[in-house]
Amino acid sequence: MRLHRLTLRNFRGVKDRTVDLPGIGTTVIVGDNEVGKSSLVEAFALVFDFPDDSKSTRIRDIQPVGQDVAPEVTVELTLGGRELAYTKRWLKNRSTELSVVEPDGRRQTFTGREAHNEAERLFAENVDPVLWQTLMVGQGQSLVLPTPADAEPLITAVTAESGTPVDGASMPLVTAVEHEYLRYWTRGGRPTGDFAKSAQHVAAAELAAEQALKAMDEVLADIRRAERLALDLADLSGRLDAHLVSVEGLREKKKATDEILLRRDSIRSRAETARARLENHTRTRLERERLLVDVERFTKADAELAERWKHADQTARKAAETVHAAEAALAEVVELKDERRGEVQDVERLVSSLMDRAELDRLLGQQAELIDVRARIAAAGAVLDAILVDDALVNALEDARAKVVEARAALAAGVPEVSVRRLGGEAVELSGTGLDAGSSKVPSSLGEDGSVELLVSGELVVGVPGAVEVRVRAGGEAATLRAAVDEAVRREKDLLKKARVKDLPAARELLRKGDLASAELQEARRTERSLTSGGDPAERIALLTSRLGFVEGEEAEQPPAKQQAPVEDVPGQMSLFEQFEPDENAFDFADLEIPEPMDVGELAVAQRRLENARSGLAEAESLLADAEFAAAQARKAADEDRSEAQQARARAELAGERLAAAVESLEAARSLLADDDVEGAEVEATGEVEAVLEELTAVQEQVDEAGADQVAGELADALAVATRLQGERDVLRDSLRTTEGRLEQSGRDGLATRRDTAELDLAALRTEHESLKRRADAAHRVYETLGRHRAEAQTKYSEPLQTRIEALGRSVYGPSFRVWLDDDLAVAERELDGARLRVEALSTGAQEQLAIITRLAISHLVSTGEGSVPIIFDDALGWSDKARLRDMGALLGRAGDHGQVIILTCMPDRYEYVPRATYIKLES
Repeated sequence: MRLHRLTLRNFRGVKDRTVDLPGIGTTVIVGDNEVGKSSLVEAFALVFDFPDDSKSTRIRDIQPVGQDVAPEVTVELTLGGRELAYTKRWLKNRSTELSVVEPDGRRQTFTGREAHNEAERLFAENVDPVLWQTLMVGQGQSLVLPTPADAEPLITAVTAESGTPVDGASMPLVTAVEHEYLRYWTRGGRPTGDFAKSAQHVAAAELAAEQALKAMDEVLADIRRAERLALDLADLSGRLDAHLVSVEGLREKKKATDEILLRRDSIRSRAETARARLENHTRTRLERERLLVDVERFTKADAELAERWKHADQTARKAAETVHAAEAALAEVVELKDERRGEVQDVERLVSSLMDRAELDRLLGQQAELIDVRARIAAAGAVLDAILVDDALVNALEDARAKVVEARAALAAGVPEVSVRRLGGEAVELSGTGLDAGSSKVPSSLGEDGSVELLVSGELVVGVPGAVEVRVRAGGEAATLRAAVDEAVRREKDLLKKARVKDLPAARELLRKGDLASAELQEARRTERSLTSGGDPAERIALLTSRLGFVEGEEAEQPPAKQQAPVEDVPGQMSLFEQFEPDENAFDFADLEIPEPMDVGELAVAQRRLENARSGLAEAESLLADAEFAAAQARKAADEDRSEAQQARARAELAGERLAAAVESLEAARSLLADDDVEGAEVEATGEVEAVLEELTAVQEQVDEAGADQVAGELADALAVATRLQGERDVLRDSLRTTEGRLEQSGRDGLATRRDTAELDLAALRTEHESLKRRADAAHRVYETLGRHRAEAQTKYSEPLQTRIEALGRSVYGPSFRVWLDDDLAVAERELDGARLRVEALSTGAQEQLAIITRLAISHLVSTGEGSVPIIFDDALGWSDKARLRDMGALLGRAGDHGQVIILTCMPDRYEYVPRATYIKLES
C-alpha cells in the first residue's frame, strides 16, 4: 500500500487541507501543536472503519465545535496494484464515493454503502491489520515495542528469506495432538484429569506401602546406605588429599612465574619510554631541518622584496609629479569652458525669445483656423442631430412601400374593377363600401361627361334617381385582400411618421444629406485633431504673450465668428434653418495686444551666432575631456604606483618579520641542542629502542616456555575444585552420621502383614495407572516432539528479522549491538558492549530507539511484498540526545530508500539529520 494524497475538510480544527505524499522516500510533515498533524492519521483510519451514516462518538468528535458542518475525508492511494480515490462525508449531506482503476486500466465507480463495502473489502484483502497497527506509531506510542508474530506479511517474508517452510496442512495435526495432550497434562506439564487422579491414587497406595515397608526396609536400607556412604567418604577423602597436593604444586609454580611476568612488565615499560624518546628526537630533527630551510628562504625573500620596495617608491614619486602637471592643465581648460558656456547661454536666451515670437505668430494663425473648423463641427453636428433617418429605417420604408404595391396588385387582381361613366344629362350617384379609386378620392356623384374607375372589395351602388340602380358585390376573398392593403398602408404611414418625412423619396434625400454632414463632421474633426495634437493653441498663446511681456490693452475688436450657412430646405423637416452660434467658452483675444509679425532674418542671424558659440563650447569641452582623461589616467597610474609601493613595503616588512621570527626560533632551538647533536641523539635513541625490544623478545620466550600466562587460571580452577570436594566430603560425613543414628532406633513389630496388604493394593492401582500413563506418555512425547520442531523452525525463521534489527542497530550503536527475540518475534533482550539487559531495564530513550529500529526492520522485510504498508511515526525521538538524533536521522533516511516513511512532528530540529527527506510545512 502507498499513500499519495490526503484531503481533510471540516475535520476537527482543519477547515480545508490537502497533503501530497511521495510514493517512496522519507517525508517529514512539520507543524505547530494543534495544527492537525495527528488528524491526518486519524482521518485515514476513520474513512475505512466508519460508514457515512455512522453515529459513533468518534465521528461526532471530529466535527468542529459549534459548527454545523460535515466532516469530509478524501484519500488517494495504491492498494494491491489498484489506484483508489475514496471520499467520505459524515453527519450532513452524507456521501461515499469510490473510484478504482485496475492494473489493466479499467475504471470502476461505486457510491453509498456499496462503495464502503468495496473499500473495506479491498483494504482487508490487501493490508494485514497487525502489520498496519505495528507500523503506524501514534502520538505517545513510540515507546511501545512491536510484537508482530501474527502479521502474516512479516511471517511470509521471514519464511521466504530463512528458507523455513510453513505447512498450513500440519496445523490440524498440531491441534489434535495438543487436544490429546491436554487430556492428560496441563500446559505446564503437570498431570490432569483421570491421569492425575490415577496418579494420586497410586501415590496414596505407594505412601501406604512405603509406610508399611518403611519399618522393614528402613534398617536394611540404612545399613546399605551406611556402607555406601562410608566407601564414598573414604574415596572422596583420598581424592581430596591428592588434589590438595596438586594445588600446592601450582602455588609454587605461580610464585616462580610471577617473577618472570614482573620482569616482562618492567621491560615493556622501558620499551614504551624508549619509543617515546625516539619519536621526540625524530620530531626535533625534522623541526630543525624545517627551521634551516625557512631561514634560508626568508633571507632570500627579504632581499628581493626590499629591492622591489625601493623601485616601487621611486616610480610612485614620478607618478605624483605627473598628476600635479595634469591637474594644472585641467584647471586652465575648465576656466576656458566656463567662459564659452556663458557666451552660449546668452545667445540661447536671445534665440529662445525670437523662437517664442515665431511660435506665437504660428499659433495665432492656427487658432484662427481652429475657430473655423470648430464652427464646421458644430454645424454638421446640428444637422445630424436633426435627421432621424438611417439606413435601417429607409430599408424598412422600402419594404413597406413594396408590400403596399403587392397588396394593391393582389387586390386589383382579386376584386371586380368597375368603370362608371355619365353619358346623359341625368345625375349618376355613387355609394357603397370597400371602394378604391387609386390615388383619387371616390366621388359621390358624377358630373357631366364624368367617369371613374373603381376597385370594389365590398359593395358598389350606382343609381340614377328615379331611373335605375345597379349593385355590384365583390366575392368572399375580397375582404381578406382589402385587409392586407389596409395593413400595408398603415405600416407605411407609421414608418413615415417615425422618420418625419412625407414619402420614401423624401427619406432617401434626407439620408443622403445626413451622409454628407457625417463626412463633413469627420473631416473637420480630423483637422481639429491635427491642429490640437500639440495641445490647445489658446493656452500656448496666453503663455507666450505673458513670457514675451506684451501688456494688456483695451478691449480690441474681435473679428466676427464665421456663420454656418443655412441648411437647405428638406421636405417634411422642421427647425433646420437656424444659423450656428459660436461657443461662449471660446478663447477671448480681446485683452491681448497682438504684436506685429517678427522679421524672419533676425532669428536667422541669432541662430548663426548660437551655432558659432556652441562650436566654441564644443571645442572647449573636447579640450576639457582630453585634459580630464589625461588627469584621470595620471591619477590612476599614480594610485596604482602608490598602491604597488605600499604593497611592496608591506611585503618587505612581513618578509623581515618572518625572517626575524625564523632566526629567533632557530637560535632558541640551537641553544637547547646544537645542529650536529640532533642526528646523533636520534641514532642513539634508535639503538636504545632496538636493544630493549631484543630484551623483551627474550623474556617473552621465557614466559611462553614456562606457561606463566596460564598458571594463574590453572590455580584458580584447582582451588575451585578443592572447595567443591571439601563440600561433598562434609555432606557425606553428615549423611553417614544421620544413618547410623536411625539404625540405633529402628524396630520391626507387625511389619510383614502391613507390607503384603499394601503391596497387593499398590499392584492393582499401578496396573490401571500404567495403562493411562502409557497413553499420557505417548501424547507427551508427540507433543514435545512437535513443540521442539516448531521452536526450531521459529528460531530459524526469526533469524532474518533478528539479523535485520542487528544490522540497523549497529549503524547507530556500533558492532557490539545484539538482540534476542521471544516467541512473538518481539525484542526481549539487548546486548551492547558486552552488557546484556532485558528491554524493560533500558533507558526511555534506548527503548524508543529500539522500537523505531524494530519497525524499520519489519518495514524493510515486507517493503517489496504485496502486503507492504507505509511506516508512520507521530512525534517520535523525544528522548534522544543530539548524537543519537544524528544516527537515527541517517537511519530514517536510508529506510525511505525501501518504502514510504512518514514522520509527523512539531520539532523539525529532531529530523534535521534525515538525508534526502521531503519536508511539508502545515500552516494553521
